[in-house]
Amino acid sequence: MSICDIEKECAAADGIVFDFGGVISVSPKTDDWPVYAYCAELGIGRAAVDSGWARYRNLWDGGIISFADYYGRTFADAGHAVTPAQLERLWELDAVAWVRTLRTDTLDLMRRLKASGKKLGVLSNMSPDFYERLYVPRCAEYRVLLDAEVISGLHKLHKPEEAIYRLAEQEMGLPPGRLLFLDDTEANVAAARSFGWRAEIY
Repeated sequence: MSICDIEKECAAADGIVFDFGGVISVSPKTDDWPVYAYCAELGIGRAAVDSGWARYRNLWDGGIISFADYYGRTFADAGHAVTPAQLERLWELDAVAWVRTLRTDTLDLMRRLKASGKKLGVLSNMSPDFYERLYVPRCAEYRVLLDAEVISGLHKLHKPEEAIYRLAEQEMGLPPGRLLFLDDTEANVAAARSFGWRAEIY
């Protein structure tokens, strides 16, 4: 859906809630994600990296385990260990990459919506360390426009769990039918719709 089409959808809502990765930032997790190449150098293939993502990413995003635990478990599952220096490199290739390119079209949209009287929020799966070290210092232009932030790692919840959407409703001060959720992941959009929100793939 184009920005123009999204803006039309926004007109019917009182509050618009944005995801972070893939919506406010450009997602680095593509077929040529540098994490794959670096992990291959360290002895684990793409399948192992993707398996670790499926098993442990929500635990990191939910503030249950640390970044070191996330990759430590991923490597251990593949029969390897990861050193502190390698973890630092993975932090740069993975975590930092999610704030390297922020979407100016999203920022422009948010500014127009705010000027028109809409309430704005962010609902994101994001770990506490990412929130504090990367999101807060690098996304000030976006955050100043927000009426609410619901971050998985700060509440020990994550999308697509119902509880995190209900928390976002409370923080936004609006009923679900008056909220539009914009996310780049179909499962999160489908969950929002099942809880009574309007939602679209961004």
